[in-house]
Amino acid sequence: MINTDSNQIIVTDPAKQRWIIYSIAFAAFMCMLDNYIVNISLPAISKSLNVGIDGVSWIVIVYLLILTSAIPFFGKLGDRVGLIKLFIVGYLVFVLGSILCSISSSLYVLIFSRSLQALGGAILYTVPSAIITRFLPPEKRGYSFGILATAAAVGFAMGAPLGGLITANFGWQGVFLINIPIGIIAIIIVLRKFPREKEISLIREKFDIPGVFYCFFWLVTLMFSLNTGRKFGWTSPLIVGSFLVSLVFLFLFIRQENNFKFPLLNLKLFRIKSFTYPNLANFFVFMAANGTNFVLPFYLIYALGLSPEKAGLVLMAFPLTNMIIGPLAGKASDKMISSRSLCIIGASISLIATIIFPFSMYFQGLWPVVTFLFITGFSLGIFLPPNNNQIMSAAPKDAPGVASGILRTLTNLGSVIGVAIFEIIFSLFFVERNTNIGIQSKTLSGFSPESIISGLHFVIILAAVLYGLAIIFSFLTPKKQIIK
Repeated sequence: MINTDSNQIIVTDPAKQRWIIYSIAFAAFMCMLDNYIVNISLPAISKSLNVGIDGVSWIVIVYLLILTSAIPFFGKLGDRVGLIKLFIVGYLVFVLGSILCSISSSLYVLIFSRSLQALGGAILYTVPSAIITRFLPPEKRGYSFGILATAAAVGFAMGAPLGGLITANFGWQGVFLINIPIGIIAIIIVLRKFPREKEISLIREKFDIPGVFYCFFWLVTLMFSLNTGRKFGWTSPLIVGSFLVSLVFLFLFIRQENNFKFPLLNLKLFRIKSFTYPNLANFFVFMAANGTNFVLPFYLIYALGLSPEKAGLVLMAFPLTNMIIGPLAGKASDKMISSRSLCIIGASISLIATIIFPFSMYFQGLWPVVTFLFITGFSLGIFLPPNNNQIMSAAPKDAPGVASGILRTLTNLGSVIGVAIFEIIFSLFFVERNTNIGIQSKTLSGFSPESIISGLHFVIILAAVLYGLAIIFSFLTPKKQIIK
């Protein structure tokens, strides 16, 4: 291996490179899998613990709240104490949280245990991108980000079916127990195959405790509002108050970061165009993709008449194509085509598919929606690895953890904000178009397929605008790649 600076170690041994790539990919898979594997076991948990669905829904909400809100802190911490050390701690905390989840005898204990698991998940979600940048050579990074995206897509695709299989045969505890042996194996691999880090001088800095506090509660209150607005009502005092509190903490966070000598997040990073513009493009892509995928089940079930099981199988077309093309696009960005060009191509294909989709919906059968999902999954497989490569390559050498934290925070925020905005617009438009039929129920079963299609058309326009913004920011990204 070659030392390129005091903090960076480039691994040149191909065998060790593979161990690093597949180990961090496994962490991404594990983290994304646990985002979705629990959902299908919620009815069994509800019955076992004798609590309502509203209660067990917090098992999912708390995981997402803690996961996203802790990312910036762990990004900074990785740069201070060492990425490998923190990566191992992430696995240990995740495994411990999984053990406690599996033996929980009440909802409150399970929610606490799930919160602990989310802290480990936040580390496993944040650190891999930084490890790629710090330990792998530039010509391997695009491919590595492709493998990372593929692993996340596999975790997303396998979550529901694997969760259902485990719950049916081993009970809901099994969805947590499965993490224990594979987590232990992953820790052994990291200890034996990963390089040793040098002492990091940043450890002598004074840690930005107020910044951690403000950032955490800004994200917690924002994510709470976005995730539960539909449940409590977007204009309810709880949600409006939560949004206002979030704005207050955001103001305090920005003021703290501008005045503190060693900030949690150096806001000057956003002056780097090759870092900021790809981040914004990634943010808008995740808003569009997740917002669209949130609305499509309503179309499949209530307009096309599919069962939830069949609708789930149709929706798997998106992650399946995404995970196939991701490594290829990543490798292409390393050797043949510039990352900037691939991002523009990927976002443009998504835009074209989104524009065409509303016109194709009037044809019979499932082929229009399946084709749309295949094409958008394919195009985002082209977009994401080179986009992540752009972002991390533009980050300062001494702060890959912070850069990764920003990337993953904006990714999650884009996903959640996209779902929230698409749900608001779809619901408002849908109610307005159906006021004459006098249905008071909150379900969609009484509405006509035509009205659902009309509502879908409206939100598809928003998706097209968001993909257009992603193209613009990808185009504005400087052509010259800054490899750190």
